Amino acid sequence: MLPDPVLQSLTGRPPADVADIDEVALGGGTGAATAGLTRLTVRLRDGREATVIRKECQPLTSGRHRHGATDPRHWAYWRREPLAYASGLLPSGPGLRAPRCHGVVDEVVYLEDAGATPADVRTAARQLGAWQSGVGLPDVPWLGGHQLAQRVAVSELDWSAVDADERAVRLWSRRDELLALLAALPRVVSHGDFHPLNLRADGSDTVALDWGTMSAAPVGADVAHLALGAQADVLDDYLAGADGAFSRDDVDAGCRATLVLVGASRVHWMLTTGASLPPGYVDFLWAHRP
Repeated sequence: MLPDPVLQSLTGRPPADVADIDEVALGGGTGAATAGLTRLTVRLRDGREATVIRKECQPLTSGRHRHGATDPRHWAYWRREPLAYASGLLPSGPGLRAPRCHGVVDEVVYLEDAGATPADVRTAARQLGAWQSGVGLPDVPWLGGHQLAQRVAVSELDWSAVDADERAVRLWSRRDELLALLAALPRVVSHGDFHPLNLRADGSDTVALDWGTMSAAPVGADVAHLALGAQADVLDDYLAGADGAFSRDDVDAGCRATLVLVGASRVHWMLTTGASLPPGYVDFLWAHRP
């Protein structure tokens, strides 16, 4: 049920000391390559318990991004997360960090149970800035390219089919201009989905989940995902963490262009699926247009 090296890493005890292991399937695994999430609770004979998250990966087989599942430079590459954890390149804190990894076995990653305490978004922004300013782009074949450009390239949105705020339509109509702006900005190593739902607090650390879209992205792109998810301005916090490593104009431009393109596409998706737009969502997009 648990590979011996994973069990040893998790508990520090041999398999003979295990009394039983319970499995609970978890929801919420929305990554393109996520096949399943399971919480395993290990009970030792001395009464102690330890938990680990088993994350299984598999390639997309349908949808407009399925062609990218086997392309190491595409955001949907299915083996990126196991390779990232095995590489040792993910942030380990203090500050921003990935969940501690107890082992990678083929397409399965065994991870720390990071709990459910949400991270403070302003703290996360500062720690994101400190991480991105302190590391270069890793020279690895599986690092993704610009996810937003790859998504937009295959996204033909029919706005005539939805009753959308005209401002969202106007923002989406600028996609070529905004992608050109983003392509001219400095690139940084990026989480790729730095959304509040993927962030957990662990004391003074912020634990970022779901590294399957780790990529080289324009500076400001991760800030945009955080700002959009929280509907909060976090640019100053990010710049404080980066401590002068990036131009404010570059980060602001990358954040604004990413925020409005991602946000406009989400408006279309929410209206298409019947989901309710969060209050003030389009107002927030419009206020942050480049």
